Amino acid sequence: MDAAEEISTQDLKSGLKKIRLRRWFLWILIMAYLPMMMLAMRAQQSGRAVVTAFIVWVLLLIVAVALMALVRCPQCGNCYHMNGYLFRPVRKCFSCGLPLNADKKLP
Repeated sequence: MDAAEEISTQDLKSGLKKIRLRRWFLWILIMAYLPMMMLAMRAQQSGRAVVTAFIVWVLLLIVAVALMALVRCPQCGNCYHMNGYLFRPVRKCFSCGLPLNADKKLP
């Protein structure tokens, strides 16, 4: 997207909502680890259940991080959380500096 092109308010809101949903998915997945492991330890074959739960959790974690790393900024079109090859989940776009809550300040 060129700097001369204007982005509509609706596109900005939907793009930032998508970014926030992916961030929430990652945080919920991280917080679910301990309860999931505790449930797996109470299973009949706890060793097998723990290994299975851990593998599923790691695969979901890889998917969540990939989804977050590849989400595009609605303003500039670059990856929101990527700076070159580095993934850093900060609250501003690395390319244009668009804050994650910019749509909340709009009328």
